[in-house]
Amino acid sequence: MLKILLIQPYHPSNVKLFGKMYMSQLTLPVVAALTPPKHEVEIIDENVETINFDEEADLVGISLLTPTAERGYQIAEEFRNRGVPVVLGGVHPSLCPEEAIKYCDSVVVGEAEDVWPQLLSDFENGKIKQIYKSDKKPDMKNLPRPRRELVKDDYYVNIPKVEVSRGCPFNCSFCSTTKFFGRKMRYRPVEDVVDELKELGVRFVFFTDNNIVGNPKYAKELFKALIPLKIKWISQGSLNVANDKELLKLARRSGCVGLLIGFESLSTKALSAMGKVVNKAEEYKAAIKRLHKEKIGIIGCFVFGFDEEDKSAFNQTVRFVKRLNIEVPQFTLLTPYPGTILREKMEKTSRILHNKWEKYDTNHTVFKPLQMKVGELRAGYDKACGKEYSYWSMFKRLTRSLIYLKSFYKMIVFWQINIVYRRLYLVSVDDRYQRAT
Repeated sequence: MLKILLIQPYHPSNVKLFGKMYMSQLTLPVVAALTPPKHEVEIIDENVETINFDEEADLVGISLLTPTAERGYQIAEEFRNRGVPVVLGGVHPSLCPEEAIKYCDSVVVGEAEDVWPQLLSDFENGKIKQIYKSDKKPDMKNLPRPRRELVKDDYYVNIPKVEVSRGCPFNCSFCSTTKFFGRKMRYRPVEDVVDELKELGVRFVFFTDNNIVGNPKYAKELFKALIPLKIKWISQGSLNVANDKELLKLARRSGCVGLLIGFESLSTKALSAMGKVVNKAEEYKAAIKRLHKEKIGIIGCFVFGFDEEDKSAFNQTVRFVKRLNIEVPQFTLLTPYPGTILREKMEKTSRILHNKWEKYDTNHTVFKPLQMKVGELRAGYDKACGKEYSYWSMFKRLTRSLIYLKSFYKMIVFWQINIVYRRLYLVSVDDRYQRAT
């Protein structure tokens, strides 16, 4: 029997609400569920608790996104200095295995379902390999239930995450999702999702899917099955959901409070260059109105810094958010993540400023823009965030939303999400100020 520690490294972008983390991570409970029952597993989230590096353990597993990579490497070295073997996995080690292996004993590349049990067996037999990678994408049928009981619930706002699908049919130049999960969508059986929701027994969930409406036929089947459960939910979806009236109505009836939608840009040229073929800027207004008509709120994602845009993009986007009354604007800075088409392009033209991974959180400038200076990109971002994340702007948006959402409950939900994004932005401002002084 092994004693295994699974660790989520700290990063300042993990902001709190009501003194608690807004949502717990799903990755480590999934890995724990893949671990044979004979082994003892403990989950440690450094965002809410301190790591005891002297705790006895046979093996440590650390899940890394790009912004948490540097801290993850530090944690790995601390344990290895104490003679404890370390395995790294997650998006960043999967895209940068040659870098990650310098700090650990083994790297899991890609999804863990088909390789984690084999890694543990090899480790017990003293034959652990440096790289583990499955030759195929895992089947989504009969996935084990995430071991949520290992997560310390008192530290989190109780909004569980539930996974329905993996993959994304689009191949946006700046996104690492397709590289990690692939373009082919894979789905859990609807009955498995429903059973998990019944077991959870909660009234609000976040579906982690990159595009929950990516397959309209599946989405309709899922939404019909959700209606009797009388739950409320939020997820991510592509804007073309607004073109299917039946799908939109079923989403509302199934309890959809809001969708996180990647508008990305108001520029047709930028959308074309990034490969976001599903988006048509000229259709944004009509699509938003259809969503609002069905009482579905919008978390609208906008990215600043595309080559096809100049400084005018900031004011245009702010005016668009106000005019169409998007409940929650998510403003981010373009970030060339490892493994992306964008990264490859910028490396060829020497536009990457640095590889300080902790700054790759979409709230810091890490590259040279084409049509503005680095300082102008940051200044424009600051101005846009300052306007739309002010309490007064949030209040005005959500008050107007009552006209068509007709729900104080939804208004409170979106108020909380606005506060999370406000604090996420302020973390980056505080960090910049501290470095300047």
